[in-house]
Amino acid sequence: MHSRFFSDHLQLPFIGKKGLDKLKCTRILVVGAGGLGCPVISALASSGIGYIGIIDGDKVELKNLARQYLYTPAQIGELKTAAAVAHLKDRYRETIFREHPFFVDETNIHAIFSAYDIIIDATDNFPARLLIGHTGIQLGIPVIYGSVFRSEVQITVFNYEAQRLAIDDLFTLQPATEGTGCEVSGTYIIGSMVAGMLMANEVIKVLLDLPDKLTGKLLLFDALSLQKRVINFSSLQPGPTETILEMKA
Repeated sequence: MHSRFFSDHLQLPFIGKKGLDKLKCTRILVVGAGGLGCPVISALASSGIGYIGIIDGDKVELKNLARQYLYTPAQIGELKTAAAVAHLKDRYRETIFREHPFFVDETNIHAIFSAYDIIIDATDNFPARLLIGHTGIQLGIPVIYGSVFRSEVQITVFNYEAQRLAIDDLFTLQPATEGTGCEVSGTYIIGSMVAGMLMANEVIKVLLDLPDKLTGKLLLFDALSLQKRVINFSSLQPGPTETILEMKA
C-alpha cells in the first residue's frame, strides 16, 4: 500500500521507489505542534516519512485554531500531541506517530533526540531553540530551523555535513522590544504555512541528498511580496549579525 499511496512520488526521478523506501525508514521529530509544526507534520506524512514524533506540552486553545489546522473546536483542552495524532492516523495508516506530551528540557532532550534521524525546530522561544540547536550538535543530528515574523519566513539547516552551527552562531540574539512581539505585531498565517512547507522540503532534500539544500544558507522569504534573499554562512567564518524578534510558531 505504501507505494500506491505515494504513487505521485514514484514517478519523480529524484524520489522514485528508492527514495520512498528511504523516507519510510526515517524517524523525524517535530518539536512544537503549533503554526509551524502543523504544516510540517502534514507535509512530512504526505511525503511518506514512516515515523514522526511530535513533542509539545501545550493543550489546544481557541486562539490556535486559525493557524494550527490539525485541531478542531471539539479538541479544545486536549493535549496537542494527542489531538494531532487523532487527526493524522486515519489518513496515514502506515505512518507511525509517536506522542511526546511534554516540553523538551535538559533532563529529557538527549534521550528523546537520540531516537531520531532529523530534528525539526518548530518552537516559538529562544531558550528552546538554543537547547535544540546545541543538542543537535552534541548528538550529531541535523536540525531544520524555521521561523516567521509577520510575513517574513526564515529557514536554514543546522548541523549538517561540515556545518556545525546553532542559532546563536548565526544570529546576535536580542529579546524582542516592547510592541514588536508576535502577540502584538501578529503573524501572517499563510506565512507560517509557507514556512512549515519549506522546512519539510529541507527534510526531504537532506534525506535524499538533493541539491540546493539550505546548509550554510539562511533563506529569507517574504510571503506577501514574494521577495527572497539568501545569506551564506559557514562554520569557517562568522555568520551575519542580525537582530531577531521573537517569532510565533
